[in-house]
Amino acid sequence: MPSSRLYQQFQRLAQQLGCDEREISLAEVAVLLCCTPRNARLLLRRMQDQGWLSWSAEAGRGRRSRLILLDNQESLTRRRLRDLLSQGQLTQAVRLAEGRLDLLTPLLIEQLGQATREGRQILRVPYYRPLPQLLPTDPLRRSEIHLSRQIFNGLTRRNEENGEIEGDLAHHWECLGPCHWRFYLRPAVRFHHGRELGVEDVMESLHALRERPLFAHLARLESPWPRTLDMYLDSPDPLLPHLLAEPVAAILPRELKEEAGFALQPVGTGPYKVVANDPLQLCLEAFDDYFGLRALLDEIDIWMLPELAERLESHLQLGRDSPELGTMRGESELESGCYFLLQDDRSPPLQDPALRQWLTRLLNPIALMGRVAPELQRGWTSALGLLPHWRETLPAEEPRPARLPTRLVLACFNQHLEFEECAGAMAGLLGSQGIELEVRTLDYGRWVSGTDEDVDLWLGTLNLEHEHAFAPYAWLQGTPLLRKVWGGQQRLWQGLTQWRASGAEPGPRALLAEVQRRGWFVPLFHHWLELESRVGVHGVRMTALGWFDFRSAWLRPEQGMAAAETGDGSHPDAGTLES
Repeated sequence: MPSSRLYQQFQRLAQQLGCDEREISLAEVAVLLCCTPRNARLLLRRMQDQGWLSWSAEAGRGRRSRLILLDNQESLTRRRLRDLLSQGQLTQAVRLAEGRLDLLTPLLIEQLGQATREGRQILRVPYYRPLPQLLPTDPLRRSEIHLSRQIFNGLTRRNEENGEIEGDLAHHWECLGPCHWRFYLRPAVRFHHGRELGVEDVMESLHALRERPLFAHLARLESPWPRTLDMYLDSPDPLLPHLLAEPVAAILPRELKEEAGFALQPVGTGPYKVVANDPLQLCLEAFDDYFGLRALLDEIDIWMLPELAERLESHLQLGRDSPELGTMRGESELESGCYFLLQDDRSPPLQDPALRQWLTRLLNPIALMGRVAPELQRGWTSALGLLPHWRETLPAEEPRPARLPTRLVLACFNQHLEFEECAGAMAGLLGSQGIELEVRTLDYGRWVSGTDEDVDLWLGTLNLEHEHAFAPYAWLQGTPLLRKVWGGQQRLWQGLTQWRASGAEPGPRALLAEVQRRGWFVPLFHHWLELESRVGVHGVRMTALGWFDFRSAWLRPEQGMAAAETGDGSHPDAGTLES
């Protein structure tokens, strides 16, 4: 690929001379390029080798030679952009384009999907927002949870195919007593920065979680022998292996976890390591020293391109293609979760049960879907519970409230493509009843903390990784917002604690159903998650989070890929994957 300096020198010539044929001496070219005649001759030869100009030199001092610029500045910029994108240098390409989306967009589409570079298999994914928060101990959204699974490991993990808990950093474990568990760690596990994992890393990572409700029963940790961890609890927990498979229980390097910037570019032990993360690009590279099977794809490039990403958050495109050509295969399923509305028990107006039930009936899924764009309607189905198969009984209809509030406040988190329309539909329905709705858009960290005490309604969405009863339990106990907005729901919190210790009913579903019947929890929609992959991208299977496991995907060399590898580095037919 030509150097940036060579491009800049040609642009200087094009600006000064245009594309007309002209006679010019080597000394005059040297003046235009601000270099010596010797360097000018070398630059002209290199530009001619690239096909940018024709240079017919005349021998003799002071003789004028014939120069024809064969490329104009816009064509050259387009070529330079293509070169940068083929090398994965998105930030430099955006800077060069200077806002010219008419130049940049077609080239971006061309480069998305599968590519090879110097024998490496690369998959490029467009996404609609930056991903600056990849630290699993902080509240994570759906995509960040998926990415954390590629970067980090816990002591245990859940098999995505059969739902069973299996070993991860711990290869075996045993329950030595109701409150005493022992875990045996794998040898020779390395972090991405090269250091070997030690039992001290595991102990510090888990100790830091003890202030959370999910881990409040963790009493102490000991290591009686190398690579052996004893865990002592304050109360029995038969579901401890499930708990340790949660994203928040990922093991971090003890010397780095508190450093500034660790959430942006974290270090784990997983199959992929973060090599770059900025507002435009997240680059993941396969970790050669991963203790499991080495990932098949060498690199995953996620490009943050709102103008190219699908409007629906449940769709994630890796490229563009023509479905009518028969090159697409796909699958779809309802998410394990839903869009929901929380009514805050700190809100004075919502102390009236009749008002809560009236709002539940007014803001029902059918009425909301009738007020949003058709493409949103196609991706939603009405929800009667947290999960698609939870179809809870609707409460008996209450009389109309004696008094309606004149104003309510709704909070949702930002950088979510569908909340704006959903909140707008709610505002329209409430406005028809004389109620003003203030929509407050917060960053996700502030939203999930629930610290805004003057909010009446909270709009959110949830995707669970599995449908085992522990998943909704972990969401209820591990989401700070729920503790804030339902602080007065003592039956819920006490019931969850009892279920954790004994497994006796009522479990999470029945306890949440009671909260739902009282109007504090309002399920709205389930999303259809869709995955479409182009022929040539293999090993792709949609996860419950709407993504695919990067470790198992691979690219089969197709006709033309070898030519692409020796040319600009991208496959001529970009593939697509949506999730």
